[in-house]
Amino acid sequence: MTTLPPAPPGQKVLALDYGQRRVGVAVSDALHLMAHGRETLLFKSKRDLFERLRRLMQDEQVGLVVVGLPRHLNGDDSDMTKIVRTFIHELEQQTQVPVVAWDERWSSKQAARTLAESGARRQRKELIDQLAAVLILQSYLDRVKINS
Repeated sequence: MTTLPPAPPGQKVLALDYGQRRVGVAVSDALHLMAHGRETLLFKSKRDLFERLRRLMQDEQVGLVVVGLPRHLNGDDSDMTKIVRTFIHELEQQTQVPVVAWDERWSSKQAARTLAESGARRQRKELIDQLAAVLILQSYLDRVKINS
């Protein structure tokens, strides 16, 4: 089993559900127990996105980023997988913060189902992205806890 890096003590973990126009954002508490939805970032350029993420990471005292890695249900890479891997590489270079790719196969579907069950209709796409980031982050935090 691969060792999963926890965030440095006292720093938070940030999770991103990356899309080509929107990024769902979630952040952990300082004890790395709970994931909380932060926002959905709409962006037109990566330059703008990286600047906003750097500011957010500084404001939230982030020591580790988890990015959802989209794959097909059978585990094969999807068309989006290569795009997200490139984003992860660029994010590490732009922020100098460690980034972990995390399997997100079920996060968006689970987020959509949860929102549908809650009756949420307004800003649905943005809420799905944010909730997907929460699910990605909570899954990561739970796995780190189990492995430690």
